[in-house]
Amino acid sequence: MWWLILIIMGVAILFLYCVSPALRQHPDAELCKNLYAAHRGLHSLKDGIPENSLAAIKKAVDLGYGIEIDIHLTMDGEVVVFHDETLMRACGINKRIKNTTYQELSKYEIFNTKEHIPTLSQVLEIIGGRTMLIIEFKCSDISYKKLCSAANRILTDYKGKYIVQSFNPLAMLWYRKNRPDVCRGQLSTDFFRQPKINALKAAAGLLMLNMISRPDFISYDIQYVNSFPRKICSFLGAIRAGWTVTSYDQLRKISKNFDIYIFEGFLPDK
Repeated sequence: MWWLILIIMGVAILFLYCVSPALRQHPDAELCKNLYAAHRGLHSLKDGIPENSLAAIKKAVDLGYGIEIDIHLTMDGEVVVFHDETLMRACGINKRIKNTTYQELSKYEIFNTKEHIPTLSQVLEIIGGRTMLIIEFKCSDISYKKLCSAANRILTDYKGKYIVQSFNPLAMLWYRKNRPDVCRGQLSTDFFRQPKINALKAAAGLLMLNMISRPDFISYDIQYVNSFPRKICSFLGAIRAGWTVTSYDQLRKISKNFDIYIFEGFLPDK
């Protein structure tokens, strides 16, 4: 009987060790409270403003919202603001960002508008430090060091406030080691409810890969607001980010469960 109790206690302690966020109060924590960040900028295709475009970024800044963007690294080392790994959905081109030069990318119009894929530098210039920026790193286990290093070279001279996040804990490990001053977040969802579940995804959904990234905040799918690992991280002091809020009704239901609200499709009351 005692051995069973000891095993259960051991498993519980190991779980807490794995899911624990950074045991610190980041200086930017207060800036993240009640932060409303426009998902990929304030985009609206019917108005000719596609996601992650300079027009979407400018509109969000002008209306006083925070902004969430995604970044990739091109074949020639340029950091660009774009969500997908391929150009198919946005440009109708069957190519991967990582296999394309920026000179080539700059020729494509996104979602049949007059907007083009911007660089991170161009986005930072538009924002000009006027609002909080959430940067999601889109990278594989192989490319994360190159993307983190390239983005950091650009962000080092940026005077505005920003925080970083990624589904890849190795990208946040890079920030943990090289830029511990930057507020970092672990993106996740309930991968058990996603197709093609595997051991790595299961561990990520349980937030057990926090042992690698030791994030300051947890950025979690709002569909699974009652996720036990997310609640544990919240109890242990992690800043709570939720994605993606698409209506006032959703916002009302989850308002007590998050600090950062990544939204799209409506304009929440700041």
